[in-house]
Formats: sequence, structure tokens, C-alpha cells
Amino acid sequence: MLDFYTAATSNGMRAAIAMAESGLRHTLHKVDLSKGEQKTPEYKKINPAALIPALVDKGVAGGPLILTESMAIMIYAAEKSGKLLPTETMARARTLEAFSLAMTDVYCPFNALFHMLVDYPGGPPENIDKGFDGMIRAGLARYEDRLTKEEWVAGAFSIADIALYANVWRLKTAAALQRTYPELKGIQRWFDAVAARPDVQLGHSLAGRP
Repeated sequence: MLDFYTAATSNGMRAAIAMAESGLRHTLHKVDLSKGEQKTPEYKKINPAALIPALVDKGVAGGPLILTESMAIMIYAAEKSGKLLPTETMARARTLEAFSLAMTDVYCPFNALFHMLVDYPGGPPENIDKGFDGMIRAGLARYEDRLTKEEWVAGAFSIADIALYANVWRLKTAAALQRTYPELKGIQRWFDAVAARPDVQLGHSLAGRP
């Protein structure tokens, strides 16, 4: 009843990991961005913006339900499966707080820097690079203290860990970035623990990344 469309980007990765960790049965559709498959008339019926990921749930009353934002897909998968997002009020609030931080203070400067490095010959001016790099570092540092003391970013493993992991993974692996921040020992320990999870590895496979 679920059709999941994704590709090997950080947005596609975080949604793919959430789908794998949720255990929801779905039909996978890998969208080849290099061939422009996200711009085909068939795919644009699902998402007119021609972006991935997307999730179609044909089992919803009044549906089908179509979701086209990775954050929305992650929360939907968590709530539909009963995994990755606590129901107790305080734990849920802390998880959503950590989730939001990953998608704003970490993802936004990372995404801006990535596109400037990729899209502009020679890259951005050094002061802009340092400015965005500083914002990324500051965002990650907000997790550092808790990750030197706790296994996951908000208690139990959750969508907050997945959101942050996709950002750090892309920072490490994107040829234009190659940023690892070795002084953040808690982040490094946590990243390796997330990467070792079988369903995270499955998420890599779903998104088309090793």
C-alpha cells in the first residue's frame, strides 16, 4: 500500500533510513536524478516540484496520501509504525526538539555551503566558506555534550538520530565538503554507532548508497 521514491541525496537518505528502521512494508522506486527521472511527467504527478523523496500511501481513507518532504515522511513513518518517535509527552518533545535542530541549525548551513561549493566555479569566497562552516560546527556542537554521555541524541534511537546522521554522513562523504570535525569526539562515536545499525545500512542500500 506504500510506494516510496528516493535517491542518493541526504534528503533521500534520511527518508530511506526512516523507512527501513520503521519496518513498514513498501514498494521501492529508485529515482535516477542523473537521468532526470524526477522531471518525467509520471513522477511530477506525484511531486510537481520534481524533488525526492516522496511517499504515497494508498491505504488512507480519502487518499491516496502523498508526502513530498523528508521531514514529513520521517514523522509519518514513525507514527504509522509506532517506532522512532516516543508517545510520552516529555520524551516526544525532546525528540522533536533534537530533530528540528538537525533540520535547521545543521542542515540549512550545510545545504547552503554544499550548493555554493558545487554550483559556483572556484567555490565561494573564503569568508563565506568559513562563515557557513562555523555555523555547521556550532550546530553539531550543540549535540556534543549529550553524545559524550548518552548513546543517542534524545534518549532512545529516533528520527532525530536519523536526521542528524544524514547530515553528518553527507558532510563526510560529499567530495566538495569532506568535513569531519575530529574534535567532536561524541559526534564521532555516535556516528559510527548509527552507521553500524543493520537498518541504517539497509537505508543506505534503499537510497542507492554504499
